[in-house]
Parts: sequence; C-alpha cells; structure tokens
Amino acid sequence: MQQLPAKDQAVFRSIVKFYETKQYKKGVKAADSILKKHPDHGETRCMKGLTLSYLDKKEEAYELVRKGLRHDIRSHVCWHVFGLLYRQDRDYVEAIKCYAQALKIDSENLQILRDISLLQIHRRDFTGYAETRRKLLQTKPSNRLNWIGYAISEHLCRQYEFAWTCLDNYEKTFKDEDLLPYDKSELILYKAQIMEEGGKFEESLECLKQHEKTTVDKLNLQEAKGRLCMFLERHSEAAEIYRRLLDKNPEHHTYVLAYMANQPQFHRFWPALPKPAVVQPREQLNGEKLEEAAVPATISSFPQTVHPEGMPIWGWLHPSHAPRTSKRVSVGRKLHKQRCEMYQPLVPLTEEEEEAVCKFFDDLQADHPKSDSLKQLVLNFISGDRFKSRLDAYMRPQMRKGVPSLFRAMKPLYFQEGKPKLVEELLLQYNKYLNEEVSWFGPEVGKSVEPGFVPDEEPPSSLLFTRMVTADHYDFLGETSKALEFANSAIEHTPTLVEIYACKARIYRHAGNLEESAKWYEEVRSMDLADRYLNTQCVRALLRLDDTQGGMEKALLFSKEPDSVEAANLHDMQCMWYESHVGRSYVRQKKYGRALKKFGETFKHFGDIAEDQFDFHNYCLRKTTLKAYVGMLRMQEKLYSHKFFRRAAKDAIKIYVELVDMKARGEAITKSDAAGEGNEDDMSAADKKKMKHKLKREADKKKEKVDPKAAATTTGKPKKVDEDPEGEKLLEKDPMEEANKLLKTLVLYCTSDIATHCQTYEVASRQGKLLHCLQAVLKLFELSGKNNLHYKLVAPLAHFCFVADLESKDLNPAVREVILSEIAPVFGETSAFASVAALRTAASKVVDQVEQRLKSTPEMPVIEAMYSMKCLKHAGKNVKDLLEKEWQPTGSFALKECEKMLSYLSAEFGKDSAALDRFKKRCQDIFPLLVVKS
Repeated sequence: MQQLPAKDQAVFRSIVKFYETKQYKKGVKAADSILKKHPDHGETRCMKGLTLSYLDKKEEAYELVRKGLRHDIRSHVCWHVFGLLYRQDRDYVEAIKCYAQALKIDSENLQILRDISLLQIHRRDFTGYAETRRKLLQTKPSNRLNWIGYAISEHLCRQYEFAWTCLDNYEKTFKDEDLLPYDKSELILYKAQIMEEGGKFEESLECLKQHEKTTVDKLNLQEAKGRLCMFLERHSEAAEIYRRLLDKNPEHHTYVLAYMANQPQFHRFWPALPKPAVVQPREQLNGEKLEEAAVPATISSFPQTVHPEGMPIWGWLHPSHAPRTSKRVSVGRKLHKQRCEMYQPLVPLTEEEEEAVCKFFDDLQADHPKSDSLKQLVLNFISGDRFKSRLDAYMRPQMRKGVPSLFRAMKPLYFQEGKPKLVEELLLQYNKYLNEEVSWFGPEVGKSVEPGFVPDEEPPSSLLFTRMVTADHYDFLGETSKALEFANSAIEHTPTLVEIYACKARIYRHAGNLEESAKWYEEVRSMDLADRYLNTQCVRALLRLDDTQGGMEKALLFSKEPDSVEAANLHDMQCMWYESHVGRSYVRQKKYGRALKKFGETFKHFGDIAEDQFDFHNYCLRKTTLKAYVGMLRMQEKLYSHKFFRRAAKDAIKIYVELVDMKARGEAITKSDAAGEGNEDDMSAADKKKMKHKLKREADKKKEKVDPKAAATTTGKPKKVDEDPEGEKLLEKDPMEEANKLLKTLVLYCTSDIATHCQTYEVASRQGKLLHCLQAVLKLFELSGKNNLHYKLVAPLAHFCFVADLESKDLNPAVREVILSEIAPVFGETSAFASVAALRTAASKVVDQVEQRLKSTPEMPVIEAMYSMKCLKHAGKNVKDLLEKEWQPTGSFALKECEKMLSYLSAEFGKDSAALDRFKKRCQDIFPLLVVKS
C-alpha cells in the first residue's frame, strides 16, 4: 500500500469531504493535484473515479477504479469504492462481493459493515444481515442503533427469543441514557409485537400492561391488548377494551365487529378469532410449506391489523383461505362478483339470536346516537321484517340528508338472499308517497296510518335522492329501462345535480353502451371543472371508447404542464390506473408496441418502489420507527403481488402470446415486417447494409426536424424525446423470453392466483415445455379445490391430454413417465397410468362430463360455458352444432363475460356464424342497449 506524504494525505481527506458534500468538481481537481505527483496511488484513482460517476462519466469512472485497484489491490478503500460504484448501478451482487473483499482486509471497518448490511437487508439475505449486525454490535456496543439493528435482524430471521432478549439487554445497557418518550414507546410496542409473533401472547400482553403509562401510542396499545386478550380467550377483558375503542370511534367497523366477536352469546355465528399460527425460523423450514391455522370464514371481515390471516387492503392478493373474488352471485338479471369485504355470519341466525343482535346494537346506539355505522352493520345479521324495519329506519334520514354514497353502503346487502326484494319494496313505497300532494316517505314498516293523519312534509331533495337510489338499484339488478326512467325523472326534477348525471352515465356503461356513457360523463365533467374525480371518470370513459388522445388531453388538465402534448407528468406521478387503461385500449386497437410501452411504465414504477426502500434502512433505525419499518419490509416482500402489477403483467403476457401466434400464422408484427424488411435472416449482406444506412438516414432526418423551442417544457428544461413512440423495439424482442421473465415474477409472488398458472400453461405449451405444463395443471388442480371439472382447469387439462405431443419419439421416456405418474391424482387414480392411451381414456370421461354439464345446465355462467367449449374443442368434439342448435343460456349474465364470449365465438367461428348471431341476440335481450363491435 503506497503511503502519501502528510500534505497530500490532507488533500486526500478533502477529496472524501468534497464527495460527502456533493462538491464533485472540486473533488476531481483535488484528486488531479495528487495524481500529478503520485500517478500510481490507487486510492486517489478510485476516489476520482467515484466522484466522476456522479458527473455522468460512468465508463471513465469504472476504468479509473479498476486501474486504482490494480495499483493497490490490498487496500480496503479501493474495494469499498468499487462496491459503491456497483451499488450506484444497482448491481448489488457485485457490490456485496466487493464489500466482502474489503472486510477481509479490514474486518472491523464500521462504514463497510454498515454498507454491506444495507445491501443484505435490501436483497433479503436475512442470515447474512444478522451476522453483519452481530459484528457491528460486537465492534461498537456503545452505539444504541447497533442493538436495535441486531434485534431487527434476529426478528426477521424469526429468532424471536433472541430478538426480544436483545431489546431487554438494550434497555439495561442504556438505562441511564435519556431517551425520548416516543422512542421508549416504540421499543415497547415493537418488543410486544415480536413476542406476539413468537406465540408468547401472555408475555406480550404482560409487557404492554407493565409499560402502559409510558406508552405514547395509546390507540395502538389498546388495539394490541384487545387482540391479545381475544387470542387468549379472555373474552370479557377483550370486550371491555374494544368497547373503550368503540367509544372513541363509533364509526370504526372493526371495533364494532371485534366487540361483537367477544360476546359469548354470538360465538355460534360470529366467533372470536383464534390464535395465529407461529411462523418457524427460516432455517428450520427447509423449504417445507407452512401449515395454515384453521380460521373461521368470518375472518374475511377483519383486516390484517387484527389477525395475520385477515384481509389486506385493496390491491393486495388475498390469502388462500379467503373466498375467491370470482365467486359469482345472481342478483336480478345480472351476475355479480362477490367481494371479500362482506360481513356475513358463519351460519344463519335464529329468531332469538337476531333479537339478541338487535338488542346489542340498540344498546350501542343509545350511547352513540349519531353513529351511522351501527345502524348499517346490524343489517348484515338480521332478515325478514326485522331487516326491513331496520333498513327503513336507516334509509329515511340518509335520503333526507341527500347522502350520495347511500347505495354504495347498501350494496353488500344485495348478496344476501331475499334482501334485494325487501330493498325494492321500500324504495317503491318511498317513490309512491313522495309523489303525493304532501310529500312523505309513507308509514313505517309494521305501522298503519290512522284516518285524518297529516304527515310532516319532506323537502324536495328527498324525492330527488330517492329516485337516484332507485335508479342505482334497478341498474344493479340489470333492469336498465327502469333505471333510466328513474334517472331521467330525477334529472327533470333537479337538472343541476352532478351525482344524478354520473348515475345515468354508469347505467349506460353497465348496459354496454360506452359511447352514450362517455357523452354523459363529459356532461358531468363540464358541470364541475374543478373536480379531479369527475375528470378521472370522464378519462376512463373515453379510454373505454379507445379515444386515447382525448383521454390523455382530459387527464392532463390536472397536470403541472397542461400545455404538454405528452403524458410524462402522469408517469412521474406513477398514475398506474391511467397506464393500465391506455394499455388495454391499445391492445383493443391492436397497437401492441404502444401497449407494451404503457405496461412497461407500470413495471418501472414497481422497480422504483422496490429501490426506494433503500433510503429507509438507516432512517427508520435512527427515528426508531421499528414497527412501521418491519411492516414496510414485509410489504416490499409481496410488492409484485399487487393488483396493478398483476394486471399489467397478465396483459403484457397476453400480447406476447398473441405475437407468437401471429408469427406462426405468418402475419407481420412490426412495420418493417409489413414493408418486407423484417426478415433479416433471408437478406444478403449487401441488403442488410442498405437497410442499416436507410434506417440511419431516417433517424437523422427526425433529429433535424426537432424544433429546439418545441423541445423545451414550460420550465425551460429540455423535453425528453421518445425515439420509439410506436414501441417497435419492444416488438422486435423475443416474445417468449419476455413472457417468461414476467411469469417467473408472477409464479414467485402470485402463486395463489389461479390466473398465474393459466398463463404459465399458455406460454409453456407454445414452447413445448411439457413439465412446466404439467406443473401448471397440477397447481390449477390444487387451487380449484381438487375439482377436475373446475372451469379454469378443464381447458388446459384437455389441451395437455389431447393436443400436447405426449407420444413424440423425441420426448425423453423419463419425462413421459413423470407425466403419467404425477397427473394420475387429477383423474382420481392412485397409481400411474400405464400409457398415454390410458391417460386419454381417463381424460375422455372428464370431457364427457363437461359436455353433459354444458348441455344440461343452461343457467351455467357464460364464462364457464366458454371454457367448457375450449375444453371440448381440444378434445376433438364438435362444438359448432351444439352452439347453433342446442345451447340456449338462461339465468343471470355479466356484461364482461358476454363480451369475452362474443369475442371467442367471432374468432373461432367467424363474424357471420349462426352461433355468434344466436348468442348476440340473447345478449341483447339481457342488455338491450349493448353495442356490439363488428
């Protein structure tokens, strides 16, 4: 290692100071002054390279650092700088290798230990992170952050006892040190959380009770105590805690439901939540699947703050025990997806139990007369006249006040049998009596009107909002004509109410008339130009019509740069709903390159979110926000299971699959393909050279046309120029390779999502990867509850058994043997199939059952019928005759499913086929305003 003279060492230290204060040009000058005298000083070369990397000279920076490392390979500074350079470029694997090499030279360097610990936690190397944190604690035990960091590392490794013992020792070590009350409080709550996750519920509760006075976050403390008492089956104590919480916030649904769950008389239909299963330390799992604790179905009514198996907030993938969101419920003439946030009891209530529930809520209502939530929640547990009477008492004041969200609050009730009819009876009664000379809601349920009774007159707004709610009601039932009738009468009554125009636009959208819906949404937007929500609804309506330019112009009205012709500002705001809608619009227009660009923007957002956590690893330790920090880390671990990522990934994969099919059909994919220039393999060397020069000339012309004034934003900064607006470069990539990249992420993070494995099969089958296909089929079988007639399974299963080339001579016999063995349980067999013929015989029986069900169940949901048809087609059955003569679907319909079926029939049998015409007429019977695109 070359030593510098004292004067030059001072200059070298100034380089480090300039780097830390971001004075990079001064740092480069200082480095040059040393290198003039000592050109072979490796550490100075490395520091100059690191400084240049922040001046957008990456290549020169890497070259300098490598040269510096050659001159001084035994310097920990050189290796540390090399690691920092890799970290800048997000090459964390190489950065960790450099840090590890630096630690071999200087094993107790605190800065290098801190830097490597940040990368280890960022890459979720929990074991390595714990080891590094242990070294930091041993090297400098006087630093309190080292104690906290080590406790967190052991917690993340699921070594719960080590973690809380470390916090105990921390408290003893720094007993005399004055900590802020908030810091003490956070440490107590975090310690209790570790004990709770380790299954030590009694100890966790005792810890909270001991430090109750010193805990600042009283709300979090009370919630934790109530939760722990419930897990320990101390229901009276838990009920008392939740009652106090309810008194603080009587509108909080979770407090009310948890208070109710701790009433022993309600446990038959609304049980208390059981203890969560303890997650074992990572090294003890050895790749084994965690056993899930048995939980009641009512757990779907509680968030994850109450129980780990509860429901996450919107967008995150639901736990495996949750009811599938694809569970369809027939409401009137329509088929609706039942959401998981339904407050449905475990079993139907008896008359006595309903009476007890009413008394329970009445007692709470007496203490909190202004609470709307208490009036609303009781409706989920009662039925018949009792339900009708309570609903009447709930709706009247809401109608009188003119609450626009009333129907949305009532919507969950429509999924409970018999209740939509009772709602309709009340609404018709209100409309009848509000139209009388003296406007009123009519007699209360169960009461009669005495002769000569003169009611108090209701304000005109009561009739207006009653008509609007009635319009929403009939729209939800699929009675479009009645819904429009009430909406129009409400507009005639008060032509200036924005909400009723929005209601009318929704009715047209749900009826399938997107053009009329967009027209009314534009009317809504123009009535209140300052409302961002109404503007967003208008944008979405235009994008459904595939008017991407109009949608972008409306979206940019609320942008920082309204004069901009590009949606760059929307990208900076991570506006993912917009990217999703625009991308899907481009897919419908078959502009696949543009669509992939939009979905790629969404992927970039998630990459940025994952990288942004880097800034919090140190910050959260310094600020002692430990619970929030661990929560953030766990959120990041499931980041790619969020709905926006899943939606973008699935849509992108569909495009890649379509591109493969287009190539197989010999269709042009890019513009150069269409011009006959795409197939470079068939070109001579001279033609390739000509094409290269031609493309270069075109690119140069485009650059010359750019106006410097137009290329600047309103702030004066140069505007980014999109060199590939059509996404041609994305279309030139290997579609299967790109699809596989996305599928790897989906399989890793979204394995409980059934759509993940459907798409895995689609991609793997086109690549001839039979084992991957088998894996997807088996996973679909597992997720479908081991029902081999599940509509999502039958099509891939039939394709695998009848279309996949299982008898190919090129197929490895070992692979065929694995297939015949592993797929046997899907058909109820206990031993492996003897041959492919035996497998197909068993599969034929399943196909026959699918065919029989399709013929004998006209009320089958349309989407299930579509997948059944795909199954029969793969098995070689004649579906066309069945569709043209026998199949006549009845029952409830969903517009989205009808559109999918119309698209499938058009692609499969042609736009002039009798099967398509028959189904189109049936759809127009249900949706008379439906506009079917030709």
